[in-house]
Parts: sequence; C-alpha cells; structure tokens
Amino acid sequence: MAQKKWSCFYCGQDILEGQRFTFLPGKGGVHLECLNKYVVIDKKAIDSDVIGLLDVNESLLYTIIRLKEAEKIITSKEILGEIESIRKEVEKHAGKIVSLLSTKIS
Repeated sequence: MAQKKWSCFYCGQDILEGQRFTFLPGKGGVHLECLNKYVVIDKKAIDSDVIGLLDVNESLLYTIIRLKEAEKIITSKEILGEIESIRKEVEKHAGKIVSLLSTKIS
C-alpha cells in the first residue's frame, strides 16, 4: 500500500504519513515544526492560549502516531478495532484543537 503524502503549505516539502502534521483550515497540510514556526515567528501569536494550544496539539499528534504504530503490530481484531476507535477520537480532538488555534491566530 502506498504511503499517503501531502505538501506542507509552509515549507513546500512533502509531509509523509508517520510524521507529526496537521491541517490548517484554508491552508492545508503543515508539519508540526512548520506550524510552530508559522505561529510564533510569522504570526507572532505567542500569548498563553496559543502556547497551550500548540502544546496540546503536539501531544495529540504524537499520540496519533503511536496509536498508528500499535495498529501495525496488533494481531487481535478486537483489540485492533478498539485502538482504531481510540485513534479516530484522538484525531477528532486534534482537529478541534487546531481549529481553535487557527481561530486564535487569524
């Protein structure tokens, strides 16, 4: 199966599945490191809410990657289904956080 990839709106380089990344509304995919640089350096949006959202976002993105790695090695269909369900919930929460962040830096 081919690995999914996108282009980072900030640096223009490929974003590969397995990297920490997110999607900013109206911008597209962005590496976590590029998002942090975009928010802090370009937008100069460094209030405590933004810093908190960046921190939570980073934690959620790391969790998503770890869950996907677990999905690759789990053999029990029952456990795999639970892990996939948890990952999808974490992805939803990560989307909400990035939406709040996007609103805050607009």
